[in-house]
Amino acid sequence: MIIESMNRIKFYYSSSSNAVVNPLTGGLKFLSTTLFNSLLALAFFLVAGHFASPSFVGKVAIIQLIETITASFFSVLPFQLVTREVAHYYASSQDYTKIVYTSLSFSLLVSPFLLFLLFFPSYLWLSIPYFLLYLYTSYQSQLLFGLGKFTEANIGNVIFTLARWGFPIIAVFYHSIELLILIWTLGALVKAIYYQRFLPFKLYIDRQIFRDTVKIGFSIYISGIVNFISSQGDRVVTAFLLGSYELGIYQLVALAAVVPSMLIYSFSNSLIPSSTYYYVKGRDIREMSSMTFRVASLVSLPMAILGYAVSPFFVSKLFPQYVSGIESMQLLVLFLTATMPLQLLSTFMIAAKVSYRPFIIIGSVSALEVISLSYLLIPRLGILGAAVAQVVNALLASALYLIFSSKQNVFPLGKRETFTLVLIILSFLSLLNWLAALVLVLLGFRLLGVISTSEVKLVEGLTPQPLRRLIRVLHIFVIKSSTH
Repeated sequence: MIIESMNRIKFYYSSSSNAVVNPLTGGLKFLSTTLFNSLLALAFFLVAGHFASPSFVGKVAIIQLIETITASFFSVLPFQLVTREVAHYYASSQDYTKIVYTSLSFSLLVSPFLLFLLFFPSYLWLSIPYFLLYLYTSYQSQLLFGLGKFTEANIGNVIFTLARWGFPIIAVFYHSIELLILIWTLGALVKAIYYQRFLPFKLYIDRQIFRDTVKIGFSIYISGIVNFISSQGDRVVTAFLLGSYELGIYQLVALAAVVPSMLIYSFSNSLIPSSTYYYVKGRDIREMSSMTFRVASLVSLPMAILGYAVSPFFVSKLFPQYVSGIESMQLLVLFLTATMPLQLLSTFMIAAKVSYRPFIIIGSVSALEVISLSYLLIPRLGILGAAVAQVVNALLASALYLIFSSKQNVFPLGKRETFTLVLIILSFLSLLNWLAALVLVLLGFRLLGVISTSEVKLVEGLTPQPLRRLIRVLHIFVIKSSTH
């Protein structure tokens, strides 16, 4: 019985003191720092929107674009696989120091390749030290995730968030992108020093670990490159066809639109090590993926619909210079947030380690779609065309994750999962009437029995005591069941 299995999982969660085994506690920590990052970023862009031109915001967007290039192209040891392997070593009580040494040393040894930025505008080659630290701290973060050091990882995130969106407000008033780069670099340095307190370091690469990780993770690495194209291709084409001014407008509304989906996806930072840990211990990954998908949908769908509804007020009241991006923001916030539970299935595919080849297929299809559709639609629709390209990408990638996770026997496609998929589709009715869509979705969760009371009690039991009253609200949307 699934209920008996969940009771066993609850026993394991509550009987161990290690942070790895409770994904909800770890996820809430990542949720809080992601929310803090979003609020501080909102404050930064509020100031930038009033005291700087969209061209300044466009330069910030280009620096963030190079961040993503650095993380995608130079992570030959894929981040998710590093987290997975460290968690596996840890769960198996094996020595993990060599994979720590190898990951951190590799991130330093690839730094000369960043010199390609010398051929670009001066503010980009001034950013080279920042991009080096960005890559190094990214590996540090993944290692801490795998070891279950969620608190330490999130303290570092808070430090960097202050340096990324708090102090750089000074640079906005001076209209100085160089000052912003300096502040970001110092923040990344402080973060790296703090993280290193909790990790061993030796300039050493274990050849066997390096070869195995590169070989096994090659599919994930390639998919990371093509995922960069699919996730950032709309911005690249926008910058190429429309210039930095339109890019600045699109970047701001796009950043605001992804906040709800980022909050949900922040749980993946704890899901990969936690699901790996319990998979090694013999837990059924199908049960874990199914419950995660359904509970995440209960949270994400109302967020998607309400985000669609408030977007016009958000932009017109706070960013009047950016009202031309309202439609783009509405589309992005609705579809990216509603499909996020399907994107989370990728974490269980990584944990199960059946085959990583589907990641190449998904990434390649997504990249081809985004680039081709962006080139087709942006000249006709402007930045709305870029948003449409991303919406189609979200739907396409989500469908592929569903197909491959089901084929790999990582995710069950039973009655309750099917009902959840129907509710995701119903949320898209917001394009016609968001209030009607919200009512249909909430009634659907209540009447279709997507989530049982026993599952909500399990979530409640894993939640820290101060937040349990909030979790009890979920009982409104579920039915009592002894058969699920």
